[in-house]
Amino acid sequence: MKLHVLRPWRPGRGEWNRAAVYHLARRAGFGAGRAELDRLLAGGVSDAVDRFLSDDAPDARLLAGAAALLPQGEIDALAAWWMSLILSGKAPLRERIALLWHDHFATSFAKVKDVRMMHRQNTLFRERGLGDFRELLHAVATDPAMLIWLDGDANRAGTPNENFAREVMELFALGIGNYTERDIQESARALTGWGTEGRSFRYRAPDHDGGTKTIFGERGTFGGEEAIDLILAQPACPRHIARRLLEEFVAPNPRKEWVEETAELLVSEDWSIGRTVEVILRSELFFSPQARRSRIAGPIELVATTIRTLGARVPARLALEAAMRMGQIPFQPPSVKGWDGMKTWINAGAWVARHNALWRLARAHVEDTDEVHLDLRDSLGSPKSNEDATRFALELLTPDLVDGAFAEAVRESVRSAPSLDEALTGATALVLTAPEYHLI
Repeated sequence: MKLHVLRPWRPGRGEWNRAAVYHLARRAGFGAGRAELDRLLAGGVSDAVDRFLSDDAPDARLLAGAAALLPQGEIDALAAWWMSLILSGKAPLRERIALLWHDHFATSFAKVKDVRMMHRQNTLFRERGLGDFRELLHAVATDPAMLIWLDGDANRAGTPNENFAREVMELFALGIGNYTERDIQESARALTGWGTEGRSFRYRAPDHDGGTKTIFGERGTFGGEEAIDLILAQPACPRHIARRLLEEFVAPNPRKEWVEETAELLVSEDWSIGRTVEVILRSELFFSPQARRSRIAGPIELVATTIRTLGARVPARLALEAAMRMGQIPFQPPSVKGWDGMKTWINAGAWVARHNALWRLARAHVEDTDEVHLDLRDSLGSPKSNEDATRFALELLTPDLVDGAFAEAVRESVRSAPSLDEALTGATALVLTAPEYHLI
């Protein structure tokens, strides 16, 4: 297919700069430190995107570490384990996709009440999240955590439960307005008999309604897999998934032409999420002004990106607690819709939590603790003066805002700092707690 809005970006002189590489690192992963950003910048845009696509091997030691946590049955321990994977910087795009699907196919421990099931679902998102979306949706439909979350065990012939059928259409695959109540009811009948036994999927033939159903105008004695295939066959499905990818990687409220082209691309790439995301990351649209600073960072990405960009050493448990205070608790989304995001991330209480957490992190440079370590002289590039401290902080944390009123306000605030370390701390804290920094 011929690409228009997603045609490859060919930067002109000076356009592949610190602001562009910073944008890529925050969106394709969870940020990068100064040295890594310099390497990405030196290699050019194509090589930089390649790095995020090829750095695709999660830390094997950390992955294996989950085995020791699961018998404890503590969901916060599992969440801290996932945060450790994110902070490791290994397979950054894969972890970002896993977080995206956790929000999209939102499932909560509050109802599932089984840490092993939540871990299995998280593994599903990590292992298949960049693969064929059709396979992912089928796998989610038989995932034990999802079946418990959306009452799959209660879906039996004669008394069908519509929860999963409704949510798979409304939230997971089609979007409101692209199905009828009859489609939901008939799909629920097709899905009868699907449930769990222990921690495994179980099909119970006596509970399945084998009668004729009509789904999206098609008649047949459909079962669950056929119902999922009929949903995937609807033209609204690739558009719905395209919109979700664009919201994550480009901007909220993507334009119709963006959605249409991305949907066509997804189908032409045989529903490969990974190949579709690659085209997005290489595109003019991704690097356009409309895409930059267009989203309010969620708590997990804000905490992880800040820690990684500054090269701070923060235990995963403390990073998780910071994100939780800001309103995002992994494995416990507020509803089947996931997190509302955007302005809900910056209500009064959440904004105070953001400010305090990032301020305390910056202060760790001069108030080192037993658990949190931060050397801003190293992070920012060995500044020699208060002016250097401000400039280096701006270049690392808001490289597109090194000039203008914002930068001047930061300079003025730290110009008379009593020491270089206080200037470093003050400049970093002011940037981290400014609204501009929270736009990703």
